[in-house]
Amino acid sequence: MARTLETYNKKRDFAATPEPSGKPERGGKRLRFVIQKHRATRLHYDFRLEADGAMPSWAVPKGPTMVPGERRLAMHVEDHPLAYRTFEGVIPNGQYGAGEVIIWDEGWYKLAEGTDPAKEIANGKIKFILHGKKLHGMFTLVKIKPKEGEHGDPWLLIKDHDGDDPTHYDIDDYPESVKSGKTIEDIKKESNPKTWQSRPVDPPARTRARASAKADPLPKITGVELATLIDQPFDSDDWLFEIKWDGYRAICTVDAKGKLTLVSRNGLDLLKQFSDLSGLADAFESVPIIVDGEIVSLDSKGRSDFQRLQEYAEQGHTLTYAAFDVLYADGRDQRKNPLDERKALLERLIADDDLVLYSKHVIGKGKALFAQAKRNHLEGIIGKKRTSIYQARRTRDWVKIKAQLEQEFVIGGWTDPRGSRKGFGSLLLGVYDGKDLRFVGNVGTGFSVKRIGEIMKQLKPLARETSPFANKVIANAPVHYVKPQLVAEVRFTEWTRDNILRQPAFLGLRIDKKAKDVVRE
Repeated sequence: MARTLETYNKKRDFAATPEPSGKPERGGKRLRFVIQKHRATRLHYDFRLEADGAMPSWAVPKGPTMVPGERRLAMHVEDHPLAYRTFEGVIPNGQYGAGEVIIWDEGWYKLAEGTDPAKEIANGKIKFILHGKKLHGMFTLVKIKPKEGEHGDPWLLIKDHDGDDPTHYDIDDYPESVKSGKTIEDIKKESNPKTWQSRPVDPPARTRARASAKADPLPKITGVELATLIDQPFDSDDWLFEIKWDGYRAICTVDAKGKLTLVSRNGLDLLKQFSDLSGLADAFESVPIIVDGEIVSLDSKGRSDFQRLQEYAEQGHTLTYAAFDVLYADGRDQRKNPLDERKALLERLIADDDLVLYSKHVIGKGKALFAQAKRNHLEGIIGKKRTSIYQARRTRDWVKIKAQLEQEFVIGGWTDPRGSRKGFGSLLLGVYDGKDLRFVGNVGTGFSVKRIGEIMKQLKPLARETSPFANKVIANAPVHYVKPQLVAEVRFTEWTRDNILRQPAFLGLRIDKKAKDVVRE
């Protein structure tokens, strides 16, 4: 079962870095393994097993465990050369996998089942016994079916029962390299660490070489294309359909010098709030580049949720940039090109598919995708005309069909709390109709105690004596009014005949939309 290093070589610029390349080589008498702790966009452990002259590799976000039965997600990535197993140091910025690396564990292994490790891996399961400096005993790597919306090739790394097994194992108790005794932090602090490059690399010069000498100027993006809400899904081969992402719309720009900006549709700097996305500067194959996408936090089933995004820092959720359009790349303004061409280009240019999720689509089958969105409790779908150009305004070339009703509302006040609740009982919501703010109901669910306190701190400085609403406010407790400046994201079941929200639930405050722009969809 011959291994190939084609994907590995394709992802690297060997004019800039002498990472080992070439054909698989002959191994030794024993099958070797290495686990490299690697802080790139995210901290993870690269698990590599020798097989057929190369090293099939898996990225294990949480790292391995010695507790039998515990499972660790292991994303199968490209094979690496055998020479890669000895590297410890820094992969420089601008190169694939940039970040610090230590050899967390190394040693040899033997198969517990079968005789050919490459064949076992190709069949989707390999059972082996490790003889390492930290890890030892029997383990299994098994391929699993990707979850709906999941990107990549997921496997599970499982520790098997084989003797005097521990009941607890914390990988953070073992941070040092088995080669040098250094930690990732030690490597980062070194003034002259070992790197994969033997000569200095000039990132700007490398960037310029990618673009034409007559490149189009990098445009300043002042608006985004918005979708028009329609009632029903439809089928048409002239359209492509995507899942509607539930997060913050963000324009990602990386200029020719590698400087990253991440800006909301109303011009807000989102990188300040979502600094975990700073790795987007190195996430694309070509710069300068401008990408349109959504900042999201995905659950275990690959679903985005606005409330989860609000809590990502305190709950330790990870961030993902869901990219669905490219406006500038390869030295050209792409906005006048058909959407089909732009999406194909975008998919090709994503280098870090851990941080950046390419927004996949189906062609023609909007009804089936909408039914799938409803089954999975997603917000809805987006339909886009395949031949359309990119226009920074609301158009009917992009349409949205909602499986769940959800939109922004202006906060115009609050009601007194009841019982043991502190802060407020509910928020008074409205939408603009011309210059008038129209009251549309109260939302009193979806708040934690902490979130109520945080919102009250923002409401009190905005207090005013008179109602900001043009119509009558209906409330079952004393009300307090505020200047209509804060915007809430709310999910609800339907509009009543009196234009009031039914069963609303608070999802979070929006920082990316002006109150004056909030109208009923």
